[in-house]
Amino acid sequence: MSARSLRPLSLRLAAAGLGVATLVGLALAAPHVAPSAAAATGGRGATVPFTEYEAESAATNGTVIGPSRAAGTLAGEASGRKAVTLSGNSRYVEFTLTAAANAVTLHYSVPDAAGGAAYTTPIAVYVNGSKSQDLSLTNKYSWYYGGYPFTNDPGAGNQHHMYDDVRTMFGSTLAAGTKVKFQLDAASVAVTLDTADFENVGAPMAQPANSLSVTSYGADPSGAADSGSAFVTAIAAASSQGKVLYVPQGTYTVNQHLTVNNVTIQGAGPWYSVLHGNRVGVFGLGEPNSCGQGGNSGVSSNVKLYDFAIMGEVTERNDCDQVNGVGGALGGGSVVSDLWIQHVKVGLWLDGPFDGLTVSNNRILDTTADGLNLHDGISHVTVTNNFLRNLGDDGLAMWSEVNADHDNTFSFNTVELPMLANNIAIYGGHDNSVTDNVVSDTQTQGGGIHVANRFNAVAVSGTTTLARNTTLRAGVLDPNWQFGVGAIWFDAQQGALNGTINVTDSNLLDSSYEAIQTVEGSTVSNVHFSNVTIDGTGTFVLQLQAGGSASFSNVTAAHVGAPNPIYSCLGTGFTISDGGGNSGWYPSTPFCGPWPAPVYTYPGGGNPPPTTTTTTTTTTTTTTTTTTTTTTTTPPSGNLSLGKAMTASSSTQVYGPGNANDNNTSSYWESANNAFPQWLQVDLGSATSVRRIVLTLPPATAWSARTETLSVLGSTNGSSFSTVVGSAGYRFDPATGNTVTISVPATSQRYLRLNFTGNDGWPAGQVSEFQVYGS
Repeated sequence: MSARSLRPLSLRLAAAGLGVATLVGLALAAPHVAPSAAAATGGRGATVPFTEYEAESAATNGTVIGPSRAAGTLAGEASGRKAVTLSGNSRYVEFTLTAAANAVTLHYSVPDAAGGAAYTTPIAVYVNGSKSQDLSLTNKYSWYYGGYPFTNDPGAGNQHHMYDDVRTMFGSTLAAGTKVKFQLDAASVAVTLDTADFENVGAPMAQPANSLSVTSYGADPSGAADSGSAFVTAIAAASSQGKVLYVPQGTYTVNQHLTVNNVTIQGAGPWYSVLHGNRVGVFGLGEPNSCGQGGNSGVSSNVKLYDFAIMGEVTERNDCDQVNGVGGALGGGSVVSDLWIQHVKVGLWLDGPFDGLTVSNNRILDTTADGLNLHDGISHVTVTNNFLRNLGDDGLAMWSEVNADHDNTFSFNTVELPMLANNIAIYGGHDNSVTDNVVSDTQTQGGGIHVANRFNAVAVSGTTTLARNTTLRAGVLDPNWQFGVGAIWFDAQQGALNGTINVTDSNLLDSSYEAIQTVEGSTVSNVHFSNVTIDGTGTFVLQLQAGGSASFSNVTAAHVGAPNPIYSCLGTGFTISDGGGNSGWYPSTPFCGPWPAPVYTYPGGGNPPPTTTTTTTTTTTTTTTTTTTTTTTTPPSGNLSLGKAMTASSSTQVYGPGNANDNNTSSYWESANNAFPQWLQVDLGSATSVRRIVLTLPPATAWSARTETLSVLGSTNGSSFSTVVGSAGYRFDPATGNTVTISVPATSQRYLRLNFTGNDGWPAGQVSEFQVYGS
């Protein structure tokens, strides 16, 4: 959250590379397994108009960095904790489009200048080998240093927030299969590329009926003149006449806040209508003062903001300055939808009390503080289907300072890469919900989802619902506490946290430290976990540092990094109620001792899993030592692909290519949907004799029979492929184990690629195990 200092301490202590090449809609694919809540991960997160491609999964002659979870590093701050650094002329990353696109947003980093001064540097964009344009990159909005609220001085140390986003349109629509290359032609500095979001932007929206155009009041779409006063006049006219205020295509310089009440403002689309300036923002009544200046009172109602961009010029964090994209009190059925908000302090900082607002379908990027904060007595607000990335503080927050926030919902949002604090946080209040979200890659002093009595908030009461959420690589090593923060964590710093909290039907994947944590001050009780899948923890399943109680039903854990899945030095101070169906972590004797280093065993996670002898010691009130020896071998007669490098043309969220050779038929790879052809490839390490391929889908009977059409290609060098087995339809049927066998003519190949062109059961390539045999 924004208006606060760094965490006050009361304690006196202190993947994962999921192989995701493409995230289509950044919503997980619809579930294709039995609808047991613990396994259901489909349909979560924001459905967005772009396809996100990871640089490390594209063609490149640059250097792939990561995976790493180290704070303040380029790999650690990247999506999936991996990226590609280009250093020197002719270094490139080349993406092959799986869907048509006419625009792209590039998430990148360039080095800071020695004194922190802003500069620009070009990167060339090539389309199918022909140069299209130079894209200007800058350090202006990135690189922060020192302690909260941070500085632009590199001499202060603690470098972080090193990435930024830039967007461009191509001028024509590029078909699926087009190769788009970002290349250094005149390299003066290294460039690190994380992701490229390609999309097909529609034509500008025409002026609607019964509307006024802001240009009729003197607004300048060229940006040469300041249009602030013209907007003020036009807003007043539209409000008094009951008409829509239309913002035609253009970039308008607006260096002030625009106050709105009982008015609709509509642009031609967020790629076309842009409000840009060093204090640009749209505010309802009830705007707080900025460092003692300005501000007003009241509550706006019936405000509708649609289809434009707000591009700020904020390059520092000053919490008394209201340099936010949208602010004030917007109640009474107000709507904020399809805005692009970038380079401001907070995307939306809303001050209550007020009631009734919908925030939907927005993109919030590169803020110096929160993405969105519902502050002080705000109720009946729905925040849904928003995409947020590279935030300076909490991604989405409710802060019940003075008055309780209540009956609000955060749903179907995707929150990536908060540079400080949590992806989603609830500070006090009652009867609020966090549902169907996807959150990933927490950076420091926070976790994926947080519920707390902190920051002088009205205590949590009523029923708080956390349902059907997915966390990916969430949680961190807290630099002050020097222990891990959980993917989901509960903090009772300022009083007992005893309102009902229901955590249901969720997936906590590849957590950097523990999956679930209680901590600080008083007790945490009345928390109920049901149908929760925990797969991959750097340390513990439960880290209990505050007394209390919780119930657990159908909570399963796998790939747990710590030798003992529960940490607690509380003795009988915390009660675990077993509701049945728990496995992989319960029952076990809690560990109490030194904090272990994280170990990542989640398939494709942050560090390679152990493959040799592992010795672990579990310490409780009685010391028990257990030695386990694990030997990993691949006999020549066995599955030659097991454990080998697996890549794909694309993947959908958690269904990465690494799932296709993890020796687990219940996990699976799935390509981007509705985007054939797609491919899945294994690198056997060296040219190897191959005679047989066995493909499986999950054995669950909920997977209906389906025919996938595919061919098998082979290569000895990874670049030139020839057909090994021609295209044919292969029938997967649960009645026969959802398994097919493909006979391969005698051949010696290092790379084997399955090329998918159809699937009559789901519009994507799907494989749970890609097995290769020499006989």
